[in-house]
Amino acid sequence: MRGKSAISSWQLAVLLFLSRIMQFFLAVSPEGQPGALTAALLLPASMAASILLLLPAYFLLRKNRGKGILDLAGERWGKLGAICSAAFFFFSLCVLVQTASAFSYFLTSTAYPDTSPWLFILLLFAVGGYAASMGYEPTARFGAFVFAALIAALLFTGFSLWPQAHWAFLRPPAGDSLQSQLQLFARLTLGNVETAALLFLIPAVNEKQKSVFWKWNLLTFGVGEGAILFTAAVLGDYGKSQRFPFYTVTKIAEVSIFQRLDSLHIALWVFMALVRLAVFLEVGGKSLARLLPTRAAKHAVATCAAVAALLSGVFTGQQHVLERIGSVFSSGAPVLWLTCLLPLFLLIFRRKGGAGR
Repeated sequence: MRGKSAISSWQLAVLLFLSRIMQFFLAVSPEGQPGALTAALLLPASMAASILLLLPAYFLLRKNRGKGILDLAGERWGKLGAICSAAFFFFSLCVLVQTASAFSYFLTSTAYPDTSPWLFILLLFAVGGYAASMGYEPTARFGAFVFAALIAALLFTGFSLWPQAHWAFLRPPAGDSLQSQLQLFARLTLGNVETAALLFLIPAVNEKQKSVFWKWNLLTFGVGEGAILFTAAVLGDYGKSQRFPFYTVTKIAEVSIFQRLDSLHIALWVFMALVRLAVFLEVGGKSLARLLPTRAAKHAVATCAAVAALLSGVFTGQQHVLERIGSVFSSGAPVLWLTCLLPLFLLIFRRKGGAGR
């Protein structure tokens, strides 16, 4: 499970943060959703709920240090453990397709309207697949560079637009219905696909594995809360008409010689998309490798990237398919099964005579 190299707890936390925060920036605001202040209050609550979800995985991996979830499934369930590998592969494949399709749509609908989405999809998977094939450490080092650049860009944007922020635009939570708040809470908690990636990748961490969750959520909380509240304070009701509200914020930001910062942020978001694809290609590729013959397993990451690129290009023009994939993730079922129920079953049930403890 460690792959070619191990990484530190901070490195994995940064990779998960970049993957997660990209979804905040590219989030499409459905009509009738709770206001920014409500979302900001629900974010830490969803993080607390994630702790409960991960308790079975925590006890399972603590008793079996150095082993991953698929290792234990193979030991305890024998050939039936292949079902877990297949589940992680298809889960990762759906995340990859959704990410590439949504990001290529963002690029072609905002910055490069005359460009074929196939161009972006093929380039993203070519680079992301290469990064994933190199192992954890190169991807983690690249993630550290992207993280530093992102924080600098966010500070520039905040400094530029601070005088235009009107905090009175933040709607009190009492104005949101209980149903809409519960739905948002469920999306924040069970729609967080990085939780499954954390469970899969945690054996790659060479020290302080338990701290990854806290470091990742600390970063997500700080940047996510700031982005949500600041976007609402700057745009007000105008943000409701924008498909990508935070991108709109970057378009109106001007700082010294940088002038408009949207081009800078687009470049950073491309890097963040590459990080996200590399992370889930690691998960998908290593899961697929367990299902393939030994000679073919070494090409698992490349195979995963090729299949995801093909499906992304085909589905980009079929919005109903992408909406179905999104609705499956929004339901929370995949994250609930992979991060909570699967570890719980591994704790309780094992094949008779299995090697697991």
